[in-house]
Amino acid sequence: MFSTSCDSSYASKRSTLKDEKSVSSSTSTSSSLSQTSSQRSEDEAFKECIEAIESNLDTNIINKANDKEKKWWIDGNYKAIDEKRLPLCLIKNVTYLEYEKKSEIANAGRCWEFDNGVVIIYELPNRDHEAAHSEFTFQFRSAFANLPFQDRVSSIGAATCRDSERRSAKQPDTSFVPNCLPKPSPHPSDAQGNPWPTVVCEVARSQSLPHILQKVNSFWLAPNRSEDVIVLKLWTWNNGRDANQRPLRRLTCYKFCRQASLLAGQAQGNFRPVQTLEFGTINRHGAPYNGCSAPGMRTVTITPACVYRSCTPPYPLSVNVVIDLFDIQQEIFAAQ
Repeated sequence: MFSTSCDSSYASKRSTLKDEKSVSSSTSTSSSLSQTSSQRSEDEAFKECIEAIESNLDTNIINKANDKEKKWWIDGNYKAIDEKRLPLCLIKNVTYLEYEKKSEIANAGRCWEFDNGVVIIYELPNRDHEAAHSEFTFQFRSAFANLPFQDRVSSIGAATCRDSERRSAKQPDTSFVPNCLPKPSPHPSDAQGNPWPTVVCEVARSQSLPHILQKVNSFWLAPNRSEDVIVLKLWTWNNGRDANQRPLRRLTCYKFCRQASLLAGQAQGNFRPVQTLEFGTINRHGAPYNGCSAPGMRTVTITPACVYRSCTPPYPLSVNVVIDLFDIQQEIFAAQ
């Protein structure tokens, strides 16, 4: 009887262990398939990015602003502009000083770009756009909160940066510069001698992928300028939601690093992203994407060597900036 009971108990335990192994194997397989699917989505996003860079062409047709749309230049009112009309040529034949004054009055530098006397609108102020760069700034600054002032990195936001000839000027969505960089800088970003930010974040909502990538390579990562550029591409949302009411939207992050690209033998002006991460809820083809469904699943790391480029970094050099894209995703979804 005892033997029978023990055999029965042993058989029951074996059955339970078998079931647990089966569940564990099934979970492992499911996790592996999910990781494979996520990697495939990001490989496709990287390929899409390379095609956009190599085309070296912004395929957007630039419309010409009508009288109502020009009110943004005249009196700072952008309400008459339809986002579907972007990119929009706001005005031509203006000087850099005129652009600087007008963009400051209209608080439009993040949305306007100045190139050879032409002002073009590529973005409009939007809640999700603002939420994305605000959360990025919060996470970035948090990494330096406990450092002495001289070792900290300041957020200079959307400070206007221009080339030395004043032919081109742009404002990032947010940017950062170490306090220890010399001023006046040997390679100033403005008339006051301020240095170029070492780290830049651009949020592209209305901007096409080819245009924002062209801006990264031809402007921000031109020689003696920025070191790392992170692009957050907010693809168009069609108001779709899943069964749990989560927005179905594609979000993609591209991290560019000058030093890594040069070490890889890439040509100046043709740098490729060192990281391409999907952090939305659908991929390029509109299929469900679960690679960024919890904190820590998709992160971008910015190293001290890039943050403190061209100045003496704090010792020990231990401050890594880790940006959690899940938190940015959540802020974007909350703002929609």
